[in-house]
Amino acid sequence: MISKISIGNLRSLNGIEYDFNSGINVISGPNGCGKTTVLESVYLLSQGFSFRANDLKDLISWNSDELILRGTFECSNREIVRGLSVARAGRVSSAGRCKATAKENGESLRSPAGFFGKCPAVIMQPSDIELLRGAPEVRRRWLDEILCFRSAANAEILRRYRRILQQRNQWLRQFKHDGCAVGGEELFRVLTEQLVDIGARLWVARVSLAAEVSQIITRYYRKLSGGVDEITCNYKSSILKSLDALDMADSMSDEEIENAVADNDFSEGTPCESTDTGSPDESMFRRAFTNKLENLERAERTLGMTMAGPHRDDLALCASGYEMRSVGSQGQCRSAAVAMRFAAVDVASQYVEKPVLLLDDIFAELDVNRRASVAALIREKECQVLIATPQVEELPFKADTEFSLGR
Repeated sequence: MISKISIGNLRSLNGIEYDFNSGINVISGPNGCGKTTVLESVYLLSQGFSFRANDLKDLISWNSDELILRGTFECSNREIVRGLSVARAGRVSSAGRCKATAKENGESLRSPAGFFGKCPAVIMQPSDIELLRGAPEVRRRWLDEILCFRSAANAEILRRYRRILQQRNQWLRQFKHDGCAVGGEELFRVLTEQLVDIGARLWVARVSLAAEVSQIITRYYRKLSGGVDEITCNYKSSILKSLDALDMADSMSDEEIENAVADNDFSEGTPCESTDTGSPDESMFRRAFTNKLENLERAERTLGMTMAGPHRDDLALCASGYEMRSVGSQGQCRSAAVAMRFAAVDVASQYVEKPVLLLDDIFAELDVNRRASVAALIREKECQVLIATPQVEELPFKADTEFSLGR
């Protein structure tokens, strides 16, 4: 749980201090007063990144040079005090550094990312419907976040994969532009081999996690829908799917390749096609990945990017054999999104500890039955809860502590 927080110059908030209860804490106030920013601050100190901004400098109040956050957590039966300051580019923070300075119990961390993995938090918000409606990268981000809850080694695998992918794409972009690239063909072969090796390890970790969470999501969805319908989850690999036109790139002109990419969003279509291969087989995936990249090499050099790999995979949630992304109703998609968030709570609880549960005005988007079901699940989890809402009286349970903003 988080017991205290102090917020200075973060978006519209300054001089805010709260002492939180271990139970249900409600932050109320009119729209635009900063309720979500309080949740964002807790999430930032817990996870090391924002769920609303990619660049932490964007969080600094427009008329300020630096934001300062402080929070006290109780994790694994010990107190953890965290501090974060972010200065605008070209300015020096109070700690003598530019940009972000993160500390834990007085010791400096390399970056705010060092916060991740000890005091987890899970956010639920209306925009979670994008977990179903949005692009595959939204679901990959969700899957990778809870993958890191499972093990710190998974976080290192992700970092390495992304770094190698970036280097390989940089080589391909330079080759596309100049007809050659720094390091030559030898470097390209090395980067490809490294991508295949670390990609196979990432794929195995993701497939294993997907098999675990799919059962959890199915169970929660059944509770939220009152057992009216069922959903299933399938991990969809861009490597193991059936051959597509891009695998035949050697027989296509450059113009045909570009048109094929423009017409293909790699979403596999509406039917929910599983690429489940049973138990994850790293060597099998490595061979398939190598073959795929060989088939796509000409297209990759033409377009200047890596066109297959775990960075193009997806998690398909399906009802009646079709992806909910294309056929699910608003109510079905919202229930599935809530189920995914509760699955994240379970994974964090199993591999780290019970997370702080942050609810950003989610009940307004749910019907009466689903509101009651979500409230029952929240009580069942026995997590510390922070809720942002404009209407306290509309909540389906009683708050232990209430805070008001903008009144």
